[in-house]
Amino acid sequence: MESRYNYTFTGLFVVVFAMGLIAFAFWLGKYGQDEHDYRRFHVYITESVSGLAPEAAVKYNGVDVGKVESIRINPRNNEEVELILKIKKETPIKTDSYAVLKFYGITGLAFIEITGGSNNAPLLMENGQRASVIPSRPSLITRLDESLSNVANKLSQTLDRADRLFDDRNIENVRQSLEHLRSLSAQIDGYQKEIKTILERSAALESNASEALGSMKNAAGSVKQTSDNLNTLVQTKMTATLDSLHKTSIRSDALIHKLETSLDRGDYDLKSIASPTAAELSELISQTKTLTQEMETTIRELRESPSDLLFKKTPHKPGPGE
Repeated sequence: MESRYNYTFTGLFVVVFAMGLIAFAFWLGKYGQDEHDYRRFHVYITESVSGLAPEAAVKYNGVDVGKVESIRINPRNNEEVELILKIKKETPIKTDSYAVLKFYGITGLAFIEITGGSNNAPLLMENGQRASVIPSRPSLITRLDESLSNVANKLSQTLDRADRLFDDRNIENVRQSLEHLRSLSAQIDGYQKEIKTILERSAALESNASEALGSMKNAAGSVKQTSDNLNTLVQTKMTATLDSLHKTSIRSDALIHKLETSLDRGDYDLKSIASPTAAELSELISQTKTLTQEMETTIRELRESPSDLLFKKTPHKPGPGE
C-alpha cells in the first residue's frame, strides 16, 4: 500500500512538471513573438530625468506606443542621459520627430512624449545593427527655468543700473536742474509783455517785408519792360542809321562810277569840272564824317544813360577846356 502511494505521488509530480515546461515554452515563444513587434530607439537628454523610471510610458502625440526600457549615463558623454525606448513598429517615427520629457501634473512622475513629424517626412529607419537616435528637446520646466534665469539676470542688471542712476549725486543734479527750470520759467513769465511786443513787431515786419517784396517784384517788371523798350528803340535807330549810310555809300559809288565813265569817254573837261566835283565830293565826305560822329555820340549817350530815351535828356557835361 505504501509503495503504491509513492508511485502515484511521483507520477503526479512528473505530470505537473511536464505541464509547467509546456506552459513555460509557450510563454517564452509568445515573448519572443512580442519582441518582433517592437523597435528600439535611443534618446540622449542633457537635463535631469528625475521622476523618470524604467517601464515609464512613451507616448506619441498623447497615445501610448511603448515604454522606457533602460536609463543610464551615456558612457561616451557624461553630460548626457541615455534612454532606450521600446516602441511599437507601426508607430510612424519620422526623421523630424523629437522626444521631450514631460510630467503627469504635480505628481512628479515623468514620461517621454514624441511629437513633431510632418506627413511628408521619411520614416526614421534603423542604422545597421544599432538603434536609431531620436533627437531631444528641452522640457517645459527646463525652458521655464532658463527663461526665469535670464529674466532674473536682466532684472538684476536693471536694478544695478537704477541704483547707479539714482545715487545721491544724480538726485542732487536733478534737483538743481528742476530749480533752474523753475527759475527760468519765472523769468520767462516776467518777460511776457516784452515777448508779446516782439511778436507783434515781428508780424508787422513780416507784413512790411511782404509789401517790399511785392514792390520789388513790380519794379523788376518795370525795369524789364524799360529794358525791352530801350532795346527796341536802339535797334530801330541803329537800323535807320545803317540804312542811311548804306544809301550814301550807294550814291557815292554811283557818282564815282559815272565820273569814271565820263572821263574814259572824254566827255568832260577835267579842268572845268574838277573844281565843282571836288567841292561836292569834299562836302559829301564832310557830311559823312559828321553823321558818323553823331552816331558815335548817340550810342555813347545811350550807353551812359539809357533812361534818357524814356524820361529826360541828361545834359552833356563839358570836358576840360570846353
